[in-house]
Amino acid sequence: MIRLKILTLLCSLFLLFSLHADSDYKDKHINKKNHIYKNLDYLELSQNQYRDIKEILKEYKKDYEKFNKKREKKEKKLQELISEDEFDKDRYEDIAKEIQEDAMALELKTLKKIHSILSPTQRKSFSYYLQEWRVE
Repeated sequence: MIRLKILTLLCSLFLLFSLHADSDYKDKHINKKNHIYKNLDYLELSQNQYRDIKEILKEYKKDYEKFNKKREKKEKKLQELISEDEFDKDRYEDIAKEIQEDAMALELKTLKKIHSILSPTQRKSFSYYLQEWRVE
């Protein structure tokens, strides 16, 4: 009976330490406390990767500005629909879907280009911060 208790205790300690080790790995490689929004320094990019990503982000900025202007116009249309006497549900839905589709297209275009430049290890690290690359 004592051997069983000792074995159980040792197994519990082993599991506890292995869980703690996973936590350490995550803290070491995914440090969200010190992470700066959309900063890619944690990827340790090569010079070529850095240059290519920089070009992608310049293009993304231009595309995002166009998207925002287009979205603002569509948002005004949505406001007009709401202020009318009769609510046109179908038209509202179509405009709202257009906004979402445009955002998704911009997001996919940018992420595909970034993905093609990163190594598998960098992609894994990048995936932890994917939320900040969502187009809203």
